[in-house]
Amino acid sequence: MKTKLLLASLLALTVQQTVVAQTDALGYTQANMSMGAQYQNRVFFSLADGNMVSQPANSWDIAFYRNSSFEFGSRINDALNIEVYSAATSLSEWDNIDINNMASWGEPLYNPDQTTSLSQGAFEQGPITSSNPFLPATGWGVYNGGTHHIDGKAIFVLKYTATGSYIKFAIVDSYAGYTFKYSKWDGNAWGPTETRTIANGTDDAYFNYFSFSTGAKVPNMEPSRSTWDLVFTKYFTFYNNIMMYPLSGAIQNPNIKVAMVQPETQATSAAVIPADTDFSSKITTIGHSWKGIGNVKNDVVYYIKKGSDYYRMYFTTNGGATTGDMYFKYKKITATLGITEVGKKASFGIYPNPTTADKNVTVLFDVKEKVNNKGNVAVYDLSGKKVYSAELTNQAGFYKQDLNLSHLISGNYLVTITYGGHSETKKLIVK
Repeated sequence: MKTKLLLASLLALTVQQTVVAQTDALGYTQANMSMGAQYQNRVFFSLADGNMVSQPANSWDIAFYRNSSFEFGSRINDALNIEVYSAATSLSEWDNIDINNMASWGEPLYNPDQTTSLSQGAFEQGPITSSNPFLPATGWGVYNGGTHHIDGKAIFVLKYTATGSYIKFAIVDSYAGYTFKYSKWDGNAWGPTETRTIANGTDDAYFNYFSFSTGAKVPNMEPSRSTWDLVFTKYFTFYNNIMMYPLSGAIQNPNIKVAMVQPETQATSAAVIPADTDFSSKITTIGHSWKGIGNVKNDVVYYIKKGSDYYRMYFTTNGGATTGDMYFKYKKITATLGITEVGKKASFGIYPNPTTADKNVTVLFDVKEKVNNKGNVAVYDLSGKKVYSAELTNQAGFYKQDLNLSHLISGNYLVTITYGGHSETKKLIVK
């Protein structure tokens, strides 16, 4: 056991570094991010400070979601090219699982990439369903109203396509952690059944990680969820609408939203925020969408929203599997948008400022907390006369509202936003 624990610790070596500030004339920082040859690592990246945390990609097999006692989920390690098969819908069939029946198990299951949740992995795509809305199913088990646990039902077989090995697996129980069992195929028969329980724990990470090689939890495989925005890794996707295929790219933290814009000039100081409906929580909004055939697309830009902050980002280098290099440039553009806090209930910004020739202005509004009264935006000339007024929609989240100020003459004005009993004023230059 000591040998296994020592091996687990060695496998979980973490390399942490901060981007060396290479700021160009337009204010963009160059991030030289590398997963290493053959994508041997996965790398967590923070936009706020340029910090990178790099960890070996192949040192774990299954990750168990651990956000709270009542939430569940899992992920298979895509870096190991694992296919998941549903072999049975009752744990009583454990001793009857036969590799020779694989052809009857249907198509393999994968972690979905077209999702807004990190937690809904391959096992959650399993065969277990429920017609009772009070006893929902998870794909691998069913909620028990009496114990508040999830009782496991499904049996899966994991096929490692790179090595041709198999593991029989089932989640037996879930509540504040996971109890599961597994058995390895030795080429002729299943080996002894091993049972493990991994408690959620208290550290601020999305997952606990487990290795079948060591038979133990792999520690320190993920930094605190609040310290990263993107993780560069391998993931399966339905490539070119032909087949499931592992690609490398960026998966986003659920704490951010991303809008992809194409075509758009990359190297520019201008920043026009996309419509709020263009911002997506889908975990692979960035993904591999910046890659061309043997190159990097030169007309793709990403706008990232995290809380009240906005970033603009685009890729410059794709080294492929030879180096695992994925270089990109990014810039915090919050200040250029004039984002200001309105009390503690919202933040707002106005752009462009100065206005363009059409004198149309956009108000960005990020509502943290809805209030009973609706917000208001008013424009005053320097004599204090109100020359424009409009009501702001009372809704939660991020949205924008366009103001047509074409009736105003060129000059300096004051824009006042009132929301939730608080107000903020900004200077606006109308050309």
